[in-house]
Order: sequence, then C-alpha cells, then structure tokens
Amino acid sequence: MPTTTLVTSVHLSKAEALEILSDALSASWVSDDPGEVTLALHDGVMLSIEVPKFGEDLPLTLDCHHRDPEVLEQVVNQVVSTLTGTLGWTIHIPL
Repeated sequence: MPTTTLVTSVHLSKAEALEILSDALSASWVSDDPGEVTLALHDGVMLSIEVPKFGEDLPLTLDCHHRDPEVLEQVVNQVVSTLTGTLGWTIHIPL
C-alpha cells in the first residue's frame, strides 16, 4: 500500500501526538488494535505514528497510507498545510 512519511519538527509521545493530531485534523481514532492506534483521515487515508525505539531521540514521524497514490498525495498536502499553518510545525517528506 502506498505510504508517505512525514517527519515533523516536534518531539511528542504517541499519546500526546494522537490527541493533538486528532483535534487539528478533525480525525477519529481507530483502535481496532490497541497497540496500533491510528487516525482516520479524509477519503480513507490512515495516519499512523512511528514510535522511536528505546533510547532514540527522534522527532515525531507520521506515516500516511492509502491504496490510491493520487488520493494519498491530496490528503497528505492537506495534512501538511494544517500542521504547518495551524500548529506551526515544520514538516519534511523524505525522498
């Protein structure tokens, strides 16, 4: 499934990130698997949060997934716009 990774400029726990992102993106939590809570974005795009391994001091990293790359790109652009404009985060999309 096509995935776009967004590396943010912030350091937050997964719980903090889920709360902030669900509010900012008006996204509902999907907790079918309590160990892997995701957010449901527009048009069926799913957002998951990558958790750094023990001892790593990495910024918050988000993965957006959708079966259609064009839909994924459109929603990712909206997410980036919201996170930069509303929250003031800097977003880097690795190649």
